[in-house]
Amino acid sequence: MTLKGHEKAMTDVAFILGTRLLVSGSEDESLRVWDLDTGKQVGEPLLGHDAEIAALAASPDGRWIVSGVYNGSILVWEVSTNKTELKRVPVSFKGHEYQVCNVVFAPDSKTFASASKDETVCVWKRETGEIVFGPLKVGSWAYSVSYSPDGTKLAAGTNEHIIVWNLKTGKELLKIEQRAWRVAFTPDGLRLVSGNRKNIRISDATTGDIIKQFDAHTDQPFLSLAIAPNGTKFVTTSHDKTTRFFDLTTFEQIGEPLEHPDGVWGVAFSKDGQFIATGCADKLVRTWTVPLSESELQQPTEKILKKTIVGQQPYPRRAPIHTSRFFDGFDPHSSSGRNNRAATTTRTTNGFKNTMSRLFSRSSSPQDHTPPRRSIPLVDVFATRGKHRTANRHTAERDKKLQQQRPPRQQAHATASNSTAPPAGTSDVVGGATPATLQTGGANASATTTHPSPLDVEHDSDTTCFAILTSCFPRLSHTRQTSSAASRTR
Repeated sequence: MTLKGHEKAMTDVAFILGTRLLVSGSEDESLRVWDLDTGKQVGEPLLGHDAEIAALAASPDGRWIVSGVYNGSILVWEVSTNKTELKRVPVSFKGHEYQVCNVVFAPDSKTFASASKDETVCVWKRETGEIVFGPLKVGSWAYSVSYSPDGTKLAAGTNEHIIVWNLKTGKELLKIEQRAWRVAFTPDGLRLVSGNRKNIRISDATTGDIIKQFDAHTDQPFLSLAIAPNGTKFVTTSHDKTTRFFDLTTFEQIGEPLEHPDGVWGVAFSKDGQFIATGCADKLVRTWTVPLSESELQQPTEKILKKTIVGQQPYPRRAPIHTSRFFDGFDPHSSSGRNNRAATTTRTTNGFKNTMSRLFSRSSSPQDHTPPRRSIPLVDVFATRGKHRTANRHTAERDKKLQQQRPPRQQAHATASNSTAPPAGTSDVVGGATPATLQTGGANASATTTHPSPLDVEHDSDTTCFAILTSCFPRLSHTRQTSSAASRTR
């Protein structure tokens, strides 16, 4: 995209973070705001400077723009709440006597630094215009400034040195014997990237040792540089009419140079690092798509997926189990933890058994979980086919009383044939069961009764099914006797 509007050569550009706007400065003493969606200028040119604009920068919070000019004056502009226009802040920033070559905001957007050809570096408070650090005499023209990512250090590139200060103590931390027209901290704060004419140097930000040094452009002077927000690459511009990308891992050039019709004075990365904007001496602003570096293209597939696909969120942690009652008396950190664990398990098991007993017990008492003890003695009964069954002595006594209240079995069958009575100790389906001998557990205890029904083993009322069936047998026998007599009459 090409943005046309300035009347003289472009000097610097900056993306306004949090918006789709770009601001540019020119030797025509104006700033202009551009809509990157439409490619059109937003509003009228911003006037206020009385000299050519040499440098500008946007704040990290996207609310402020600072611009410096050739006569040493500085202005701050506020981005409107609707993010569509800029208005000048009525604060004076006086301190430099000659051209302001470079400006940059601190990470907190409350202060900004400037470098000037008056051989000083200053740190300004944005709200008041007060110099809070400096002026720092650097001994030669100061060309550029850069904050460390945490805002605790400030680096300056001069005509003779690269200097790093501690902003909290004011102490000089590092001084590298290297001319630097532009200098910048990498996003991790560990390295410094600087440019001098056609030469590019990557240095250790703590020791100043050279990590890599190479020629990036032709014999034409180097002009500007910018580092991608993700720290994977950087871009440089030059009077040789090109813009070039370099990999910060391999230090190899990425793709082919971007050709311009004239020297390129300014360059800036967008927040997402996918685009750059360049300001050219041909009065035009251009935007470009940033190519991928070799290291990015060779990343494993899983790393690319991690960047492009939202990963599965970890399962939420379970709420803690309340230890009241269930783990009472158990200390997992004590030496007796195993014994306590066993005791807890036993109590839990007993509690489960008691619960099941209450659910299935015949007892109607909700308070006592233990079934009542029964004091009824048990006896062995000699049953048919030589088998033994268990019955209550009380049941046998009730059956004996019932037998005494009705006629004996032999009298009920007096008219019947003797062959119809089943043998003792056998069962007759129609006539009932022949009385059997009841043998008690004692040696001398004996009684005569009918064979108890299996239903007598467990009973819940005084009138058992066995007693009811026994009382019905004489009637059945009488019916059978009457039927036999009738058949003989015929």
